[in-house]
Amino acid sequence: MKCVKCNGAIPQGRLEALPDTRTCVECSTTHAFYVRNIISGKTEYAETEIIKSPSLARKLRAMDKRTGWGSNLVKV
Repeated sequence: MKCVKCNGAIPQGRLEALPDTRTCVECSTTHAFYVRNIISGKTEYAETEIIKSPSLARKLRAMDKRTGWGSNLVKV
């Protein structure tokens, strides 16, 4: 199968993983997502957040670096 953007061949492994794909890896607009857990309170509630924007993912990755016990905020 050929990529609809560059007309290059789509690798067989990609077609097996994503049967409906129409683009090769280089032409794909999907980036690796950044996934993080958000905990409210001590341990009462946890939620998973998926960040799809690469620029926002970079900012949040920097904020999520622990700077102390239990802290996930960058100290200014």
